[in-house]
Amino acid sequence: TSGAFIEQRKSIMGPVQGVTPQTWQEVAEPILESVATTVVANQHEIFPFAPTVAIEHLTRTCVMSMQAAWISESVAMTQVWGSPANRGLLHYHNAVDFNRSNPGLVDQSASTIDFKTIGIVGAGLMGRSIAAICLAAGINVVLLDADQSVAKQAAGGLTAGPANVAVAESYADFANCELVIESVVETLPVKKIVLEKIEAAVPTETIIATNTSAIPIEKLAATLKHPERFCGIHFCHPELMSLVEVICGRQSNEATIAAGVRFVQQIEKMPIAMNDSPGFVVNRLLAAMLNQSIILFIEGVEISAIDEAMREFGFLGGPFEIIDVIGVDTCMYAGRTMWEAGLDCVSLSPILPKLMKLKRLGRKSGLGFYAYESTSQASNEDDLANLLGGYRNDVPTAAELPSEAIQQRILTAVAAEAKKILSAGIVADARDIDLCIVNGFSFPRHQGGILHWSAANPE
Repeated sequence: TSGAFIEQRKSIMGPVQGVTPQTWQEVAEPILESVATTVVANQHEIFPFAPTVAIEHLTRTCVMSMQAAWISESVAMTQVWGSPANRGLLHYHNAVDFNRSNPGLVDQSASTIDFKTIGIVGAGLMGRSIAAICLAAGINVVLLDADQSVAKQAAGGLTAGPANVAVAESYADFANCELVIESVVETLPVKKIVLEKIEAAVPTETIIATNTSAIPIEKLAATLKHPERFCGIHFCHPELMSLVEVICGRQSNEATIAAGVRFVQQIEKMPIAMNDSPGFVVNRLLAAMLNQSIILFIEGVEISAIDEAMREFGFLGGPFEIIDVIGVDTCMYAGRTMWEAGLDCVSLSPILPKLMKLKRLGRKSGLGFYAYESTSQASNEDDLANLLGGYRNDVPTAAELPSEAIQQRILTAVAAEAKKILSAGIVADARDIDLCIVNGFSFPRHQGGILHWSAANPE
């Protein structure tokens, strides 16, 4: 950054030799403003304090000789190089580089499919988002929904560009698709019916995938005649998150998983191939974070304090804000799936069921843990205290926890779940877990990932 500044400084040095520091500041101010805008805009990709260091350095060197400016640059560099944030970002960078040639548990040479047309069942928010990503990558989309008017409306809102989107009248319209992705409501019976209909309609070489967020692939494959060509392709958020989990069922063959990875790479997302497990990786880690946050709330810590602490750590949103975005009902159903599978990252709590009964489902209903219409956030928290007071400790045990203690409680629980995932062989490498949490639900890059954070912050 300062190198670019010095080059611009050289171009204006001639006419202004011998000017006063005040005049120099006036000459340099447009350059500083431009650099500051760029640095702050990309702050999520650099060290938390690097923007401040860079701007201070540039301001300071405006009135220095070139030699003194170079020395100042060296001093500024020592302030950021070798810092915890620097080590976290280097770890993350190396993990991304590793993923390009090692995208998890897969033999990439097992598939040579070039995806030209894919089918999507379900024209809701997720189905539309997947379709948009595919179209942008030049892949044609055939979109089917139980309500054809919904599919037509969704297709009408998509930008075709170099590829086209067609609305299917029946499952038979998937006959020319290399891949069909099921993206319907997150319930086992409905998904199984849809998958059986897809299998009956497509050629034997067509890959069939589910976008389930938590249901084990083995359960969904139980009634398929050819489970070897079935896998999970789980988009965390197609248009916001780069991660896509490619899940290998017990009977999925290598070519199917390799094709899934190839598809994800073709749409310019980050694939991580992994073994089957309820919640896979991202949602197991997310469940651990949300579960511990609810426990803290029951113990007496306020929702706003928990969310603020996690935002301070670097998340784009706090745990309760995340629940409201995902949906209280969706979180409850996914958590129940993991709890019924025996995972201890989720514990039974009446909090989410109570909110469901009150129809406080999050952003989509206008009310959740926060209000999104006329009610202010502050009064909403008072309202919640009355609604959920019977589920909280009479004598708060953790009401005055500082932010650092809240962060430690939550992240320690997430790290414990990450270690279980690694030891169970769900992923091929510890770096896969760090990539999952950074690119799956906004764990801050400068912290490197949950396992990197855990190694740097032993209990």
